[in-house]
Amino acid sequence: MGIEPKKASDFLRGIVREVGQKKSRDVFAVALDSILAANQRDACQVMGFRDGKLTLEVSSAPLFAELSSFRREEIRLRINQAVPERQVAQLQFRLGGTGHV
Repeated sequence: MGIEPKKASDFLRGIVREVGQKKSRDVFAVALDSILAANQRDACQVMGFRDGKLTLEVSSAPLFAELSSFRREEIRLRINQAVPERQVAQLQFRLGGTGHV
């Protein structure tokens, strides 16, 4: 019993999905560039967008506390203004180094 080779169609489907996800992350990254100060932006990375939920990883604990506690709704609304074709219903922050949630 050996391992079956992966079908070319499955491989290509995975590539197309990955490219689409990267493009989605990039549009949100550009929006964040105009919303956050440069030092804040350097500490934030777009991790993913699925079913209206945008996940950002924040590498600084104090910034994580500020963004998730005080600025979550402001940032979500401003992202929705900047990217009207990809509306964010929920903005989730994850502290960097805490693993995938």
